[in-house]
Amino acid sequence: MFLNYFISLLMIISLNLFSDNHAEEQSFPGLMSSEVFDMGNGMEMHVERRKTCDQDVVPKHFHPASGTLVYVLDGLSQSKSSGDWKTYSDNEYWFERSDWVHGGESDAPELEDSCSDLLVIRVSESGKEHTIFID
Repeated sequence: MFLNYFISLLMIISLNLFSDNHAEEQSFPGLMSSEVFDMGNGMEMHVERRKTCDQDVVPKHFHPASGTLVYVLDGLSQSKSSGDWKTYSDNEYWFERSDWVHGGESDAPELEDSCSDLLVIRVSESGKEHTIFID
């Protein structure tokens, strides 16, 4: 029941993110929009929409937040969040636990000639960084 409600919420939010009117400082390749919603009680929801083509990996980073849900609106993407690489396609999603260091992996499979349109949602404490990049 909760999962159906959450996925419905994701789809409603995604309809509002088609323009880049809310774009913040670009932190990931293909960032189309980024918006922050005050959830009350000192918490914020960060919603990003990303579109990329032929991107196999993102820069190494982690999210000191409550976790991240990545939903594939269209195309192909991949994650090692389960411990092994998995490719995700339209209407599939994965969860990234808090503080999990990822990105920049040398063993990432190539996704040649593929594009992805992703909806990324994470919750964090108000005023704190939701993504930390590692050099």
